[in-house]
Amino acid sequence: MKLLELVDISYIYHSLDGETEAIKEVNIGVEEGGFTAIVGPSGSGKTTLLKIMAGLIKPSKGNVVKPDGVRISYMPQHDQLFEWRNILKNVTISAEIEKTDKKAAADYAEELLDKYGLGEFKKKRPSALSGGMRQRAALIRTLVSKPQLTLLDEPFSALDFQTRLYVSDDVWKILSSEKKSCVMVTHDISEAISIADTVVLLTKRPATVKAVYKIGLDRTAPPTVRREQPGFSEYFKTIFSDMEVGDE
Repeated sequence: MKLLELVDISYIYHSLDGETEAIKEVNIGVEEGGFTAIVGPSGSGKTTLLKIMAGLIKPSKGNVVKPDGVRISYMPQHDQLFEWRNILKNVTISAEIEKTDKKAAADYAEELLDKYGLGEFKKKRPSALSGGMRQRAALIRTLVSKPQLTLLDEPFSALDFQTRLYVSDDVWKILSSEKKSCVMVTHDISEAISIADTVVLLTKRPATVKAVYKIGLDRTAPPTVRREQPGFSEYFKTIFSDMEVGDE
């Protein structure tokens, strides 16, 4: 089952200097149970595409097809935790915005925080958390509304390399355990290969889909382990080479 499908999506930016075509006739399908990573040259419209999927902006042309009842959550590049709210109140903010059952949301949030090592921090402010823990809290916030599809916009970009590796394992563990489908935007090819089962490569602007790669690494292994598996380096060489060609 497809949770989301982009059909001939194009997007044009309008400014005082004129129009800029950022995305041109992109077609992407997101299957239930899948983890898709979108990569491409800098400025190729990856985040714009993710915002179109989330419904935050409308495409200039084309259609976003989503079955009735499919809930989508969006996690921005920075955690955007509010310092004046404790962690529990941060991760349950969707219930306030959507005016849904606050107690049910709080109960589920506490369950997730306890399950993923943040239970003792639920009454703490965000400043008490490390960078990796803040990202874990931000991800839990997206899951409290019980989405079928989670969209992640470069979730590890603000972290140092070592922390990125640990947090990518955390994110994979949480999404796998909660059986969530995911689309992630990243500029890091190694990151994409290590965590996703499908990698979509965009061309330079105006972005089109240059290639789609099915990653045949062990999906039951965390990203740090997949980086050591046979075939990882070949996937990297192929995608890197294709990106270089696409960005000439």
